[in-house]
Amino acid sequence: MDTRYPRVIEGGLGDIDSAAAKTVEAESPEPAAKLSAKERKLWDYVTQAMVDYGLIHRTDGMLLTIICKTFCDWVAQEEFLQKLVRENGSYYVKTPNGYEQPHQAYYVARDKKRELLKWLPEAALTIPSFHKLKAEQLQPQGDLFDDPIEQFRARKAKLGMRVIPGGVIDDGET
Repeated sequence: MDTRYPRVIEGGLGDIDSAAAKTVEAESPEPAAKLSAKERKLWDYVTQAMVDYGLIHRTDGMLLTIICKTFCDWVAQEEFLQKLVRENGSYYVKTPNGYEQPHQAYYVARDKKRELLKWLPEAALTIPSFHKLKAEQLQPQGDLFDDPIEQFRARKAKLGMRVIPGGVIDDGET
């Protein structure tokens, strides 16, 4: 048995227009966990916007659940800090030892914001990630078996350049 060449399976990959090769329709997923009323309102808004742009799939439920919960937690911490500033003039508090330090809600809000900044681009919920995704959707993917030399020749042929067999190369040394 000669193993130098791969074995060809008859029938190939089948019909390109099969159901598996068609694009998947955008559909709103179900949340992966129970959401509060605020979280659900945010969920409905975000998923509808993503459906409108065709950027969502039914498997995005877990990611969007994390984003909605984290966003609502961050907003609650920011509102608490604003209340502290209104009441005390600052979000700094005195410890029992007399030292001043930021209230613990400051650190929670900071960490929630960091989490959001990591998760939002994953779901194309930032402007740069949205534009990058839309640009990728407009560009066709290259074929693994495209020959770059043939592509070069095709581009030259479109420009009207052609190879003349047996022609003399003018290298400028005459």
